[in-house]
Amino acid sequence: MIRWISEDIGSSSHSQVERTSEIYIVDVRDLVDKPGNLPQVARNKINEGLGQLKSGKRVVVCCDYGMSRSNAVAAGILSRYQNIPFDAAVREVLMQTGEREIKVDVLAAVRTALEESSRNEGDKSAVLITGGSGFLGSALSEGLRESRKVFNPSRKEIDLLGGAVELDLFIRNHDVGCLVHLANPHVFNTNKAIGETLVMLKNVLDVCRTNSIRLIYPSGWEVFSGYKGDYNANESLPAQPKGVYGETKYLCELLLEQERRNYGLDYVLLRSGPIYGASSNRPKFIFNFLEKAVRNERIVTHRYENGFPRLDLLHVDDLTDAMLRIINSDYSGTLHVGSGRAISTAEIAQLIVKMTGSSSEIEHAQIGEYVANITMDSTRLKSILGWQPRITFEAGLESLLHQRRSSPALTT
Repeated sequence: MIRWISEDIGSSSHSQVERTSEIYIVDVRDLVDKPGNLPQVARNKINEGLGQLKSGKRVVVCCDYGMSRSNAVAAGILSRYQNIPFDAAVREVLMQTGEREIKVDVLAAVRTALEESSRNEGDKSAVLITGGSGFLGSALSEGLRESRKVFNPSRKEIDLLGGAVELDLFIRNHDVGCLVHLANPHVFNTNKAIGETLVMLKNVLDVCRTNSIRLIYPSGWEVFSGYKGDYNANESLPAQPKGVYGETKYLCELLLEQERRNYGLDYVLLRSGPIYGASSNRPKFIFNFLEKAVRNERIVTHRYENGFPRLDLLHVDDLTDAMLRIINSDYSGTLHVGSGRAISTAEIAQLIVKMTGSSSEIEHAQIGEYVANITMDSTRLKSILGWQPRITFEAGLESLLHQRRSSPALTT
């Protein structure tokens, strides 16, 4: 089936169109659907199509599936034929075909062939945050706006599950020099979320690679969740994930490293302990304890084979401070950030009961499994960037209680 982009230019899979006296096929199957296409080859395809258009033929650009190579070259032909910027032609192709899976590597080759590839290294003061309206994204945006241009495109503006083209065009239009990838599927702990998370990250990586964008990617302590017992995790501790979320983060980290090895991707991988703060309802157990304490209801914590689980809880303001320092630095590689103190869920329940003046009883349910008690070692972060945690858990918990007193409905 031919998808007509204009009256005279269309795209299709090669198997679904035939050459006629009125239609000329520009066969682009000899291009590759990945990095490596030479600009001259792409330029020859564009010139071939332009020549046929000038002779009065309608031109259909064809590749194997009619998705990426065909639409990229069709956009190049459209750009020259209508004398419009290539990015404008790409947007027209997206609108007319509804196709989102155009490889940005192929677009980059066509753009170079049209000699429209000129782009500075990006404005280092311009930062794009995916998932910028979320808990961490909102806090980070607020901190960045004092000194940088910050872009928080919505999911409707840039659908990372739909492809990389929209992000690529946005990056180029706003001359972004740094990208912080916080976007995740709404439900992130299912098997389906593994695939969605990797698709979103791969689209981000493709755009960062082709545009030489620095990437900041927050991972988490969950990549060590398969350990049994107490560990002070520095950057040299091998990952050992357990469970869907930990395994997802681990796979994302592997993908990052492969991009660095294969293409020299400039990135910072920041692993943190669980984050909390007054504008979130996570970790869920803290808010469950709070609600029960306010109602003087029984609070149940878990006790594993190796005792009560202990978490290195990090206030969002401390994590934001670390990320601001990273963005303002030239560091590349992996960093750990945490409060340096692991506190058990049983201790947290006791603190909440005491601070609220609750009469709730605390009980412990036995779990027939071992748990990883991970404290994040921030020594490297402190040494390189001078970061220190400022908010104790007790102070952070008090801020949550203040929020609870001022508004019974906890925000998400």
